[in-house]
Amino acid sequence: AISGASALQSANGADLLMQNAQQVPQPDSKIVDQVSFIFNNLTTTMIDAKEKELAAVLPERFYPWLCQYMVIKRAAQEQNYLSLYMHLAERLDKRVKHFIRDVVRFTIENVKLLIADEKITSSSSLRSILKNLASWLGMLTLQRNRPILQRDLDMKQLIIDAFEQGRLIAAIPFVAKVLECSVNSRIFRLPNPWTSLMLSLLAEIHPMQGLKLNIKFEVEMLCKTLGTDIKLVRPSSCLRGRTARKDGNPDWSSGSSDAGLGALKLPAVPDGRLLAAAASLSAA
Repeated sequence: AISGASALQSANGADLLMQNAQQVPQPDSKIVDQVSFIFNNLTTTMIDAKEKELAAVLPERFYPWLCQYMVIKRAAQEQNYLSLYMHLAERLDKRVKHFIRDVVRFTIENVKLLIADEKITSSSSLRSILKNLASWLGMLTLQRNRPILQRDLDMKQLIIDAFEQGRLIAAIPFVAKVLECSVNSRIFRLPNPWTSLMLSLLAEIHPMQGLKLNIKFEVEMLCKTLGTDIKLVRPSSCLRGRTARKDGNPDWSSGSSDAGLGALKLPAVPDGRLLAAAASLSAA
């Protein structure tokens, strides 16, 4: 559970999502309270019983509302209970056709809303909600051996756009949390081609000079979770020819010039041919 200032910040972020949520039939306050009570008393050993209680109090016409409730009021704010909510969603999916598909669709809608919000680079509470939804999305898809379809959410393009728009501070942690769930997947764990491609794009960004250390750290922690090392990942060339303005950009340390391939760090050991050329010039 969350409390104090963190709870207030999360509530404010949830309010943003609720304000932009699609209009669906709403149950009355009595039913809402009953649903809230069921979720508050949900445990691993009582998932089946609570799913039956939920079905008894909530008519099926309100299940679109339940999708919104699970995503905004629960998954977005209660990181410690994501696994529990995922198992409940799996039970509900057996009762209501395409329930998980609808939850995933609504999750992606909110992810896009958060990433596009101008406050995402300055609000740690919004980024926290985004990371929670990333883990939630990864659990419902990759962890269950289901793909994130490009037409629904183009993860590669998300990173490229974030690089150019100064939103890596939000996009990299999001992508990392999604990819973390591949470690428990029979299909998407390394060396799955899609997962490898995403990792190679992160490896292209990681060594760029001036990149904030907390962004680098997210990539390194992801690699550790996936059982590899960033130094062993072959970088992509997806960002070749693309640049990002660094002035006032939260992704980069102050005083850095434009980011791009020219911002890559030079090798610590000079090229032997350069040293020989320098020696010959000195002798002359």
